[in-house]
Amino acid sequence: MNVNKWRNAALVFMFGGFFVMYLGVFNKSLLPLLLVIGSLGVVGGILIYFRFGPVNQSIHETECPRCGVRVRLTGQTDACSHCEQPLRRTESGEYEPYVAE
Repeated sequence: MNVNKWRNAALVFMFGGFFVMYLGVFNKSLLPLLLVIGSLGVVGGILIYFRFGPVNQSIHETECPRCGVRVRLTGQTDACSHCEQPLRRTESGEYEPYVAE
């Protein structure tokens, strides 16, 4: 999964957690439960940000063969963040397009 997708998921967890906690304002009997559930969402988002948030300077940057945009790729297989072209790392360290099986 692309790093940006993980960061977007973390953002959804954070705002979702805050929204769930805010719902406790309207129902005082569910407030403790909603605070716990919302806090878990926020903590989940924070943990994802700690894992995928920092920009790693060793991430390989290459030009997508389909759309020509410079993209940062991680792992053995990744996809262009612009056109979703799947790319695979070769033994030489370069990325080439491939068809996912």
